[in-house]
Amino acid sequence: MIFRRLVCLAGALLAARSALATEADPQMLARAAHETCVPADAVPVKIEGPAEEGVYVDPAGQRYFASDLYFPASGPDPEEEAADVTAADAGPVLEAVPLGPPNRWGLIPAWIVVRNGDEGQMLQAARLMDGAAVFAPERADSACAGLLRLAETAARREQRGLWGDKTAAPVYSAARPGLLEEKTGDYVIVRGRVVSLGKTESTRYLNFGKYWKTDFTVTLKTSDEAIFDATLGRSGRPVADLAGKFVELRGFIQTRDGPHMALRHPEQLVVLEHPALD
Repeated sequence: MIFRRLVCLAGALLAARSALATEADPQMLARAAHETCVPADAVPVKIEGPAEEGVYVDPAGQRYFASDLYFPASGPDPEEEAADVTAADAGPVLEAVPLGPPNRWGLIPAWIVVRNGDEGQMLQAARLMDGAAVFAPERADSACAGLLRLAETAARREQRGLWGDKTAAPVYSAARPGLLEEKTGDYVIVRGRVVSLGKTESTRYLNFGKYWKTDFTVTLKTSDEAIFDATLGRSGRPVADLAGKFVELRGFIQTRDGPHMALRHPEQLVVLEHPALD
């Protein structure tokens, strides 16, 4: 059973990569994401929405939000974008697949599925393909994250949505700490070369400059390093070997002796083997 599911996941990823290589079909990728990200034994809940700020509600009044997405303030309205998906076909049904307990605001993170008969498409993939949001990994496993990253990449390459507006696209260089510090509180994508590494009993440091008091620094818990290594295994680069490597990171910027980003999910860190092409 497990082997069969792995084969299906691999097939979905290959199909999505094929779609990306040939002017990606948004519906194909959204279907592949549904097959890959939603567990076969998941129990979806019918929902309506989105209402205020992209919130969905089930018949019992429980509220949900689309996990693993970040909508920049200057980007498209998530309510309008989601409404476009449900209006694209006649009679779609919206479903939420809960991914965890409610957050501090009582909202449950979920995969949002747009279902037409037996066919399901994942709203997160559709929004990323449209350039309406940024991939912000929190719940996705490696296979699922790979597809959602592909969806975002397709939008970036074709300059759809927020990627067509340089003032909205949240991509910055690690070599410009002053600009990053101005983005404190924002969720951003940062690219740059790791200058050095550091480690204490509780924290692993990725330094992007020689002056830690002012340069960009990234941290992760030492106890999480093995999880990050397992994910980075695809590139053959464990965290301990990242010095000198060009990487892409995504997360919220904080100010702590210069701009700082704390990594909590391994998909927030990717090694770019060919930076000019990725």
